[in-house]
Amino acid sequence: MSEKMNQISLQDTVPSPLTMKRWSLFSSGNYPYLCARVRARRASLLPNDMYRKLLVMDTYQITRFLGESTYKKEITELGVKATGFQLIDLALNRNIAEAYQQILGYSEGDLTKLLSAYLQREDVWNIKTILRGKSYNAKPDEIMKAIRSTGRYPESYWQNIVQQSKTVQEAIELLKGNDYFDIINAFKEDWEAHPDVCENKLEQAYFHFLLNSIHDRSEPNRLFLEFVREEIDLVNIKTLLMTKYESVEPATIASMILTGGKILQKTMQRLINAPDFKQFLEELHSIPEYQTIRDSIGTIEQTSSLSHIIRALEKDHLTKATKKSYLHPLSILPILDYFIRKRIEVENLRILSRAKEKGLSEQTIRELLVIQ
Repeated sequence: MSEKMNQISLQDTVPSPLTMKRWSLFSSGNYPYLCARVRARRASLLPNDMYRKLLVMDTYQITRFLGESTYKKEITELGVKATGFQLIDLALNRNIAEAYQQILGYSEGDLTKLLSAYLQREDVWNIKTILRGKSYNAKPDEIMKAIRSTGRYPESYWQNIVQQSKTVQEAIELLKGNDYFDIINAFKEDWEAHPDVCENKLEQAYFHFLLNSIHDRSEPNRLFLEFVREEIDLVNIKTLLMTKYESVEPATIASMILTGGKILQKTMQRLINAPDFKQFLEELHSIPEYQTIRDSIGTIEQTSSLSHIIRALEKDHLTKATKKSYLHPLSILPILDYFIRKRIEVENLRILSRAKEKGLSEQTIRELLVIQ
């Protein structure tokens, strides 16, 4: 890792204070109207038992099924450009982008600002996708299949960057004016050599921005803040699992941990400093999420994979979000719950179509899906 990267702190690279202004003391917004809209959309999401039927379908049958569902418009429009899993990929990306943007368009007041801040994660995803794609010399069409135009910027914005650049450096130059350009530019010389570290800094900047965008002086914002802190814990636990499993040095792990979560700092420090993976798993007893992953820990040795435990964490996060949305039916939580569920549905369908194309077994595919 370069000396310059070590010298640049997150404080130096986060968006300027002008872009991180906190909202008004009393959060405004059309919560009842938007929550009613979201409830109607949530009812149209695929039920869990539908995945059992999709597991026995081939790619053609899955495409046909989607063409008769809420994805009909996208499948029909894009059917002249692609087929098979490529068509499904394009249709899923366009459908979720339209769904998110419609919800955002229906919102008003501070609710719009809160949702816009949250959806910046999609812009961060796209930046990472483009820069990774360029570092591997991926074709523009391949990169665009992974782009999710669900944040601030439309598909045409990302397409221009992908089409007009050949290298990581050229793509970074085209990102001038983007909210995260200063962060990306600070690490541009290191991006290809240390992509994981650079992507982590980008993730840290996003959550830093999000946390500093939310005051806790109104009930809607307090609920939102708690939700974001729980998401930070989820990201951190997954980071710890993967890095400790690969025996990454504690100092490197510490630099990758997001701040602002609910896990106590002393607990986090014990997890980071655990001398080996076995001791790390013992230390996990001290976090609330342990009860969720306890039964999945044994599968790590059997399968040499973390997939079961990661899926358990994601399912637990989804379950918690849903429960809280029922407890606070006229808050931001039902909207966030829908965002999560829609994103998981799209990812499940993407996994299904790609796995079918590769000829993976039904059992293997089932283990990759996030289903409650």
